[in-house]
Amino acid sequence: MSKRQLRQKAETQKKPNAAKREPGTFFQHNRSLCLVIAIFTFLAYAHSLSNGWTDWDDEGYVLKNTLVKTFDLKGIFTSYVLGNYHPVTVLVQSIEYQFFSDNAFGFHLVSLLLHIINSLLVFWFTLLLTKNNNIGLIAAILFAVHPLHVESVSWIAAQKDLLYVLFYLGALIQYAKYSNEGKIDRKKYVLIILLFLLSLLSKGQAVTLPVIMILINWFQKKKISIRSQLDKVPLFIIAIIFGIVAIFAQQSVHAVQDINAYSGTQRSMFASYAIINYLQRLFIPVKLSAYYAYPQIIDGKYLAIVYASPVLLLIISFLVFYFRRNTLLVFGSLFFIINIFLVLQFLPVGGALTADRYSYLSFLGLFIWLASMVARAWENYKVKSAGILIIIAATWVIFLFIDTVIRSGVWKNSETLWTNVIENYKGFPIAYNNLGWYYLQTNQLLLAKSNFYEALRLNPTYDNALINRYSVFKKLNNMDSALIDAKKVMKIRPDLADPYMDRGVSFGMAEKFDSALMDFHTALKIKPKYADAYQNIGNLYGMRNMPDSAISNYQLALKYDPKITGLHSNLGSLYLQKPDYKLSIEEYTKAILEDGSNGNNYYGRMQALEKSGQFSAAYQDALQAVKLGIDIPQDLIIHLKNKAGIK
Repeated sequence: MSKRQLRQKAETQKKPNAAKREPGTFFQHNRSLCLVIAIFTFLAYAHSLSNGWTDWDDEGYVLKNTLVKTFDLKGIFTSYVLGNYHPVTVLVQSIEYQFFSDNAFGFHLVSLLLHIINSLLVFWFTLLLTKNNNIGLIAAILFAVHPLHVESVSWIAAQKDLLYVLFYLGALIQYAKYSNEGKIDRKKYVLIILLFLLSLLSKGQAVTLPVIMILINWFQKKKISIRSQLDKVPLFIIAIIFGIVAIFAQQSVHAVQDINAYSGTQRSMFASYAIINYLQRLFIPVKLSAYYAYPQIIDGKYLAIVYASPVLLLIISFLVFYFRRNTLLVFGSLFFIINIFLVLQFLPVGGALTADRYSYLSFLGLFIWLASMVARAWENYKVKSAGILIIIAATWVIFLFIDTVIRSGVWKNSETLWTNVIENYKGFPIAYNNLGWYYLQTNQLLLAKSNFYEALRLNPTYDNALINRYSVFKKLNNMDSALIDAKKVMKIRPDLADPYMDRGVSFGMAEKFDSALMDFHTALKIKPKYADAYQNIGNLYGMRNMPDSAISNYQLALKYDPKITGLHSNLGSLYLQKPDYKLSIEEYTKAILEDGSNGNNYYGRMQALEKSGQFSAAYQDALQAVKLGIDIPQDLIIHLKNKAGIK
């Protein structure tokens, strides 16, 4: 046998699992492996199908989003939602809503199916990239069951992550095929652009795609030059446009914080700290949370790990450089950094420094590198060190799987979610506020109050917690405490109408009519179509015997809220006083249609009917009023009966 034949045989033995079939027909040739991935993924997340909604943006994105409920196509593609422009996500959720309404099961099922598809796409992409089934399978399993991905799968509001990654992976697969062919394929190129647009329209974080394409070229050892990368120019232009749109969307809800809040040194230190945290959670995913705050200053200093993070990051970077011949290590590291860079809070957005959902795509490159190490060990399982690595890897994957099953249950509802955050990180005011909000919505008022108190203890200027505690006091009918909180709310949130409304009601009960009227008008300046304010103004004018002013305000209240109760009865009474018996009868009739069990409405209409000479109808209303418990003198009933000519 010649030396050349021996060399070729040795090279073949190095990659016994190399894909032998056309990767484009991947699903046909890898059915069993795809089935394993799908079943593994489903079992890990089956628990999430019994989850409900949370108060962590689910209402804003779906339950109270009129675009979702009404399937308003024009509005979907021309509107921001909670400071984001992701119309494809809104469109998909609108379709879900048409099928499932507010049944959370349907949304969780769609999320699970999307994650299964994404896991299969990870297998496909990795197979195209490495030509190794073992690496593809292991990378897909890691992607499928890592606990940091629970947030993206089990949180309905995070469907945008699943969707943008779906199209992103589709584009990468097409590009890997396009790049492997070594020639321009216009159909594939157009498909890549289309998938890129769909990914961007699902979530703006997809802007990194053209950079990752260049990284793929580097991994494939293709020449990197301006000329060779001209096909990325249209993609970069699209990415820049969507990046600008994303910034405007965030600014529309004031989500972008003052960039001067932290110095450049602090932001760099926080970015290093965030990267170290992500890497720690990659390998040891413990104390996971729906919310991770910025590092806190204790006794004038941050924790030592915050200061040490830049040094640790430099050491890790040096190690990656030292082992740069391991191209999958370099590829995975750069894939991670490129995709995580935009969410490292160099431009501060929101109050969280890191989030599990940001790992959904960015960890993929590291998963591929880890998978290559395990696959290499598997191919050399007879070596003792390789066997140990396989045992460690298998144990780790089992741990990830179990942790994912458990963590899926954390997202069951707002109570389980925020209780988990508090158990892991007790110093987050937002967690106590959101848990208190859940208890407020479920009428567990004492639990709600205690959580709002704790949120305010941690942050005395926390406006949402103060507003919520004020609401609890109102529900508990503790108006003295409610008014104290109302005054505080007015100072920190002068744009809210309710505190003025409540203080106005208090003034009205104390017969301080002018002060009450001033507060009600202030509430209307803040909220011009505030029906309750018009109703209260009408009540004030009614108490001061000014029927015309009372009537006009009641009519405005009904104009802005036709379902408001009690006003037709009040209007009937006012028209009776004027007197305008015809209108009084009309209003009392509306009041009876609104509430036929209220005897006072029949009694009021009886009076108007009597005054207008309709004695027979008045007599019938008198009898009905008596049946409903109204005490009417017998002489009046006999009088009406005689006038009606009834024997």
